[in-house]
Amino acid sequence: MKVTKYPQSCMLIEKNDTVIVIDPGVVFSEQYDIDDLGELDAVLYTHQHADHCDVDIIDRFVDMDIPIYANKNTAALLDHDVTVVADGDEWNIGEFSVVAHELAHCLMADGSEGPQNTGYLIENCFFHPGDGVSIEHLEVDNLAVPIAGPSVSIKDAFDFARQVQAKTLIPIHYDVFTENPQLLAKFNELHKLGFTIKVLDNEESTEI
Repeated sequence: MKVTKYPQSCMLIEKNDTVIVIDPGVVFSEQYDIDDLGELDAVLYTHQHADHCDVDIIDRFVDMDIPIYANKNTAALLDHDVTVVADGDEWNIGEFSVVAHELAHCLMADGSEGPQNTGYLIENCFFHPGDGVSIEHLEVDNLAVPIAGPSVSIKDAFDFARQVQAKTLIPIHYDVFTENPQLLAKFNELHKLGFTIKVLDNEESTEI
């Protein structure tokens, strides 16, 4: 399966003829058009924040008859026929098996809780957590891990990776609250933490 990174936390995931995208938000839309993603089989949103969910491009996905999946909190904003997913839901999208896992959004800058946040486990081997950095009772080899945010640090990223026993980390979420993703690789090597770190440029892909 191939994973391609786009700005902020947007990731395109492909397996054979099935293509899904997670979290095409406004940071993505400022630099790319949805046509740049190719033919899509589904769009998945983790939560309602604009850097993850650009409501202005939803109409185009709908016009193209692309199924949209989101949690209840996010779906309420979209004003379209969206498949609402809940914690523990399992389903298939073409070649992919998908499981929804609800996890807390990181705390906001004022210390308040964030919105409902739902991560997606793809093929039981890759997890996109949205803006979450902690989840119990999940083990996964490949983790897209936020490294910056109102209350997210590189230490949080490593703590999260250890919690889920991940082997490979792909840093995400460092365009708005800026951070250098190469620091994740540097500290991993310096402190001999034992992870494989894949820092991807926008449009760069990796096989997992």
